[in-house]
This record gives sequence, C-alpha cells and structure tokens, in this order.
Amino acid sequence: MHHHYDVSNAFYEWVLGPSMTYTCACYPRPEASLDEAQENKYRLVFDKLRLSPGDRLLDVGCGWGGMVRYAARRGIRVIGVTLSEEQATWAQRAIAEEGLGELAEVRHGDYRDIRDSGFDAVSSIGLLEHIGVRNYAKYFRFLQSRLRPGGLLLNHCITRPDNRSEPSTHGFIDRYVFPDGELTGSGRIITEAQDAGLEVLHEENLRPHYALTLRDWCANLVEHWDEAVDEVGLPTAKVWGLYMAGSRLQFERGGIQLHQVLAVKPGDRGGIGDLPLRPWWAA
Repeated sequence: MHHHYDVSNAFYEWVLGPSMTYTCACYPRPEASLDEAQENKYRLVFDKLRLSPGDRLLDVGCGWGGMVRYAARRGIRVIGVTLSEEQATWAQRAIAEEGLGELAEVRHGDYRDIRDSGFDAVSSIGLLEHIGVRNYAKYFRFLQSRLRPGGLLLNHCITRPDNRSEPSTHGFIDRYVFPDGELTGSGRIITEAQDAGLEVLHEENLRPHYALTLRDWCANLVEHWDEAVDEVGLPTAKVWGLYMAGSRLQFERGGIQLHQVLAVKPGDRGGIGDLPLRPWWAA
C-alpha cells in the first residue's frame, strides 16, 4: 500500500486532477471530462447506497477522501479509513478547508481497527485488490458486522474476466506497481459476500469506463510530464506511464474488468427493510 500510494501527493494531483480520485470513473457520455465522470461515479455509489441526510457511512480504503467529502456535503456522517499516511493527511486538510469537520472524518489506519458499528452503509471503492483472495471471507464478514440490519454495502473493484485464473499479479505490475496485489473474477467476490451473510442485490461491469478513465490519466501525465519527472524522478514517471497505458489496453480488450457489487445485510427472518422492488438509481 505504502509503495503505491505514498509516491507523492503532488504527483497524484497532476495525474488524477482536482478530484484526487484514483478509481474508475463513470462517464455519462464518452466526451465527458474526467472530473465530471468522477463526480458521477460518486453520485452512482451514493444513490445505490440510498443515503439520506443523517445516515452513517463507513468508507474503507478511502484514498484522498473523495467519497467521504461527497457524502458529507449531502449531510451524511462519514468515517473514512486509509493505510496511507499521505492520503490521510491530504484528506484531513481537504475536509477542514471545506468546513466538513462536523460530519466527515478520515482516519489513518487499518479498516479492521474500526470499532464503530451500526452503519447505514459501507462503501469500498478500490480496496479489495489489496486484500488478498484468501482474506476475502474475513473482509466481507468484517464489513457485514459493521452494518445495521438492512444496511447496504457497495464493493467496487478491478476483476479478472474469469474465476479460474491465478489471482496474483505477475511480472511488471507486481514488481514495480502493486506489490502483492491480487485479482479474481466477480463470481468469486459474489460467492464470498454471500457466504459472509450478505444478500447480493445487483452487480454491473464498468470495464469501458475504466479504459476512458485511464485515457484521461495518461493525458494528464503527458501534460504534466516535466513536473512529474522533477517530483518523482524519471524512472518512476516512466513506470507510471507504462503501467497506465498498458492497463488502458487491458480494459479495452477485456483482459481485466471493473465490477460494482451491491449487497444488503438481512435482518431477522430475512428482512431487508423498505428496499424498492427494482433498482432505484439512475445509471
């Protein structure tokens, strides 16, 4: 985690843009800007979780706090947690600058150290890739335990297109980019969520959206190439350029995918509250 996310906040600001969001965006139109698409992604997660003012949200692996601040602006009480000290520091400053401190909090630490419970919703956007497949059962059981009965979980992560492939990353990405990262198919993720006592309501594949996201990150890196090299050095800048371009190609060709899985924690006798009979969010 530290190897990948504590590169440099300035470097990430140049690559990711003002949203400081290092996860797949959701493009309302192919020509939409990166910032518009990232805002739309947060809107989609927010709507799927049926959040209303006064609700409590836990955002695990919160990064620079994009989802935390999006929800807090809409009256949600949010706790975010990240293992990256640089991310936490940046997010805490952004929360203070926006005057969201009464609603939003970002903690530097392990999500498993969160003792608060009874959340109305949990969002996990781009964390599962770092968990390790052998740890999925514990991961989903923990998130399930943080929810109130009827609470919703949204898991958003990169996946493989099948459930048979070796989960570990290999070669270039494992050595230089994501040490010990692991990917598997959406079927394995859904199985583990169900076995942890969650009822899966919906899943969708946003693969083309990640190709577009990487297109825009690559363009940002090219635009800020000289500053990036000065900040992190030529070898790191080259690694990131190659990694993002190669990932874009993989998403375009279907070698990797991006799935959102929405689940609910059933209450006694399988009750799931007042959830509508059909999906309630706009695409």
